[in-house]
Amino acid sequence: MNNEGKEKYLKTLHKCYIDGTTNHLEHNDNVDYHNILLYHLYKDTDKWNNKTALDFGCGKGRNVSNLIGLADWKKIIGIDISETNINYCKRMMSNPKLDFFKNNGEDLEYVESNSIDYAMSTIVFQHICVRDLRIKLKEEILRCMKPSAIFSFQMGYGFTSKNCNCGKPWCGKTQYLENNYDAISSNGANDVCITNKDELFQDLKNIGFKNIGYTVRKSFLDDTHPQWIYVTC
Repeated sequence: MNNEGKEKYLKTLHKCYIDGTTNHLEHNDNVDYHNILLYHLYKDTDKWNNKTALDFGCGKGRNVSNLIGLADWKKIIGIDISETNINYCKRMMSNPKLDFFKNNGEDLEYVESNSIDYAMSTIVFQHICVRDLRIKLKEEILRCMKPSAIFSFQMGYGFTSKNCNCGKPWCGKTQYLENNYDAISSNGANDVCITNKDELFQDLKNIGFKNIGYTVRKSFLDDTHPQWIYVTC
C-alpha cells in the first residue's frame, strides 16, 4: 500500500464524516436489507442468542438497533470512522450489551481476534474508493471472526451516467481495481464502481473468505449505483 497516498485519503475520509451522517432510517424499508443482507439472522434467530455481532460503519446506529431486536446477543459492536456518530450512539443507545468504537479507517484495533460470530456492513464499502484499504479492512474483519462466523455486506454495482455526457458508465468514479488516493470527497461523490463481480470475489478468496454467495438487485434510494450486490461469506 502507498502509505503517503493512504494517509492523504484517510484525512479526506475523516474530514468528510467529521459532522457525522444521518441515520438513514428510510433504508429500513428496503425489503432486500431484511430478506438478503440479514437473511441468516431471520432464518434462525435462536442460533444467535449469546453470540457477538459486529456492524462495520455503524453510522448513528440504525443497524445496531435492528440487530438488538433479532436475537438475545451477548454483545453487539458498532464501528464507525465518525466520532460524531459514535458519540451519538453512546448517548442514545445506552445498553451494557453494546460497545461503540471510533475507527481510524484502516483497522479494527479495538476488536479481539476470533471474537465475532456475525459481521455485517451496508452502504459503507461502496464509499471507499481505495482498493488496498478495502482489502485491509476486510482482512481485519476476517481476523476478528470465529471460523464459523458469517460476514454479510453490500456494495454498489455499476454506475449511472445521469447528468453526464462523458459516455463512461462509471461517470468519473473509481474502477474496482484502482486505488483512488486523490479522491477529494466520499459518500457518493467518489464511490467505487464494481462492474465485474469476479474481481471482488477474487479479493475475498485471497483474503481467506470461503463459501462466497451473492445476489444482485436493484439499488435502493441510490442514484449513483443502478444495482446493489449483496455478498455473504
